[in-house]
Amino acid sequence: MFPATVRPLAPLTRPGTHGAYTSVYTLPVAVPEVLSVREFRTGLASVLAQVTGKVSSERGSEQGSAVFVGAHRRPEVVVMSVEQYEALVRAAARRVAVAEALASVRAEGREPTLDGLEVLEGIASGRMEQDEGIAALRARHQQ
Repeated sequence: MFPATVRPLAPLTRPGTHGAYTSVYTLPVAVPEVLSVREFRTGLASVLAQVTGKVSSERGSEQGSAVFVGAHRRPEVVVMSVEQYEALVRAAARRVAVAEALASVRAEGREPTLDGLEVLEGIASGRMEQDEGIAALRARHQQ
């Protein structure tokens, strides 16, 4: 997805508890590699090739991955392919549609069934199209 290095974080404890049964463990976090603005300008052609997936990166990152750019290596901008952007927009639209459908059901004083929640989750995750979900719910309702 994006170039990253994994940095495991130390367990955190709440202040004043001395760590007795209150430790909170964090998962390893993938920290994206950030190009400086100068590196981005100098290697624009190779960055575009990396983003579009046409050439593998010399830094060993995945093909078709987004590139983070920023002054002093602090991420400020993400460069990604049109396909990646459109996928993000579609995913956001699916989540909004599911949230609105769920709010509509709850506004009527109802709570969706487990089957209904499963269908909504399938639509939100992209495993199922909206039309498929509606057809599945209608079929279950008519039984």
